[in-house]
Amino acid sequence: MQFPLRLQAGRIIFLRLEQLPAAQRAHTPCPAGSQDSGWRIQTEHCEKSPALLPISEAWRRLSRATHSARTLADLSLIQHALPADGAFPVTPLPRHWHGRDIRPWLGDPATRQHLMKVLAPHRREALQLLGMDLPHAHDVHTSASAAHLWLPWIRSRSQAWSDALETAVSTLNRGFVPDREALIATLLHEGEIAWLPLIAQQTATEQLPLLRTLVETKQHLRPPPAGMHRLLTTLHHLTHAKEYTHIARTCFLSLANNCTPRFLAHALHYHRQWKLEFQTQACPMHEPCRRQLHLVLHCNAAKWLRSPKQIWQQATGLKDWSSAIERLLARPLYKEVLDSILEAMRHLGRKRGKAAVKWTRWLNLWDAMLREVYATPWARRQLAADLIEAWRINPEHLSMTTHSVHQLLLWLQRVRTFEKHPGEDIPVMIEALWECISTEDHPTLLQMPEKAWRQMQPALVGWSSRTNAVIGLSHARLLPAGCLLGMLLASPLEWARTMRRIGELEWRERKELWEAFREHPLTPCDAAHTPLPHVIVLVDTIQASHPRFPGVPDKLRAAGKLHEHVKTHYMDELTRNIHRLRLAVLDDLAEWALRRRFPHLHGGHIATHTLRVAAGAGEENRRSFRRLLHACEHQQATREWTLSHPANQQWLCKLPRQRAEQWNGGFFIEHDVRDIGAVRIGPEDDLQAILRMGTDFGTCLSAGSFNSFSTVANALDANKRVLYARDTQGRVWARQLVAISDSGHLVCFPVYARRSHAALRHLFAAYDHTFAQALRLPLWKSREDTAPIAKIICKEWYDDGIWRP
Repeated sequence: MQFPLRLQAGRIIFLRLEQLPAAQRAHTPCPAGSQDSGWRIQTEHCEKSPALLPISEAWRRLSRATHSARTLADLSLIQHALPADGAFPVTPLPRHWHGRDIRPWLGDPATRQHLMKVLAPHRREALQLLGMDLPHAHDVHTSASAAHLWLPWIRSRSQAWSDALETAVSTLNRGFVPDREALIATLLHEGEIAWLPLIAQQTATEQLPLLRTLVETKQHLRPPPAGMHRLLTTLHHLTHAKEYTHIARTCFLSLANNCTPRFLAHALHYHRQWKLEFQTQACPMHEPCRRQLHLVLHCNAAKWLRSPKQIWQQATGLKDWSSAIERLLARPLYKEVLDSILEAMRHLGRKRGKAAVKWTRWLNLWDAMLREVYATPWARRQLAADLIEAWRINPEHLSMTTHSVHQLLLWLQRVRTFEKHPGEDIPVMIEALWECISTEDHPTLLQMPEKAWRQMQPALVGWSSRTNAVIGLSHARLLPAGCLLGMLLASPLEWARTMRRIGELEWRERKELWEAFREHPLTPCDAAHTPLPHVIVLVDTIQASHPRFPGVPDKLRAAGKLHEHVKTHYMDELTRNIHRLRLAVLDDLAEWALRRRFPHLHGGHIATHTLRVAAGAGEENRRSFRRLLHACEHQQATREWTLSHPANQQWLCKLPRQRAEQWNGGFFIEHDVRDIGAVRIGPEDDLQAILRMGTDFGTCLSAGSFNSFSTVANALDANKRVLYARDTQGRVWARQLVAISDSGHLVCFPVYARRSHAALRHLFAAYDHTFAQALRLPLWKSREDTAPIAKIICKEWYDDGIWRP
């Protein structure tokens, strides 16, 4: 290997590149925003380096040159190690130079050739002294400055020198920047020389930032890709001077991710057009076309789905995106359907790996899906949109197969026969069921009556209800054919409620529950293939513990006397009853799994809903829930019991005695409401009833939802009261939370009602004003969304937002 060497004051100097620490670098301003890279050229005498000691000794011996093989060997070594710098001596080489110092004349290429020719008879002995056969050294015709500055670096790599390269280097080496010479030397010494002419074509203010960024990102070690000139031109026209270095660094880092210059030029133009932050680009799955980008950015879809940043993420993350968009927007689409497709593409564009496989499979049936969408009538457009959304972006089910895409096409055909939309949660349940049932049940699911889906919808209303129901189905696999769908057909509403309860359990509990259900003797029972006497005994045994469910029809107990068509009718009724009993068994297993969490509770006075709220509370307010459960077990779960807590007593002592009595006692008002009748509004003292304040109205405080922990704070803290609106039969129609803030205001929270929301809201507003007057407290009228409300017993509490009556 050759080393970068240079002659300096008659001595051989070894050159090396070194990067200074940040504290020692220069802080000269740069118009393009770049900073000193710290690279410098350091020199070292050959005598100090053991690796260069043979060259140093050869140079010393040439101070007394002779007509010998030793001088020829030393001259050959110097000729290959040191470039001829074009330094012509004042006087020519003496004719009789034997015994003299010939080193001052070795910078002249002609003198070198003359000496090699004169000493040629000693070549064989010289090669023996060197121990190697040096190839013939070609002298490079270059200027004295280039030979002195740059030839040592390029000769160390045995690279060729050209006039174009010398022109590029001389163009770049202008100015007095400390690291400019070192950066050029770095490219000559270890980088791709093709970068130098490319950078030399840029403006003077851009050359140094490009050199610094190129070396910093290590891209100088790779050859410039095709189209790099176009990228640098785009960078020049679209970038301001102060951010030039930052954008150039981003482009070079993107090149390291295998992005093409053509793609980066397009990306830079796109981000500048839509005023987006240009960040490092990953290797795109697809290079989008400008026409398709323009089409999707100006279509009639929702504005949030046409965000330029999201569209770019989709276009670069999905294979053949341009082709898919071209076909999607070839004909007008319903806005709802277009939104669902773009939202699905947006979801897939954010993910890699599995999502790429899902997109490829979807793309294979893209045209077939579009044909079904175009054939969907206007009245079913929202249902078709919900089906597409559920099939592609449902977070609970990430697995996707080619067959499920075919199933989507079948369901797009099926929804044309629906009379109306069964509910926004039903498509998600259809997709979850499709993932669980066996192949034999696929046609049955497809032909499920529309009324069954509509009956299921009320159980899925509210925060987390649908999610819990889908999670509850996650382990419902390997069941006998027709078992899961049979239970659904027998009682859709109870089936959805049971799935929702199962979804509130932990993963291990759900797995054990479904395993126990599969092992239950009623689960594999098939009335069509099992002897009827055996079925009757089994059903009677299980129906005895579930008397509210029908069992074996009386006619079947004398089945031998029935005609075949009559027997078939009653056998169908028996099958439906078996499915209802299976659902009852499954509900019992869910109850068993829930109560198994609380082995210390033995009383039957705790409602199942209270246990559901306690089980889903997590770490928040766990201690408070434990105290409440013990109170429920001893039938003490009333407002009077919780007010005896020392923390509540301390808070009540701060209130005037009359105000504290009015706050704890409250009052009731009655009023007739249309379609409901007489309604009575007042505070609730039963703590277990307070825990239902979210479940009865499908809010985020529902059992199994993410804020259910806050209900125990509303029940136990003395500064909070829950108001219920009940009819004459005791049914709850609306509720509201009120609290006394630390600032001495009565804070009212939103009213939740089942129906007639406006009328009930006016009643609650009248109650709040009357309550504030009775307490002699002002209502909270501040524009702030939250009020300072203390947490007395419970550690965590959810602020639902203030309502100003």
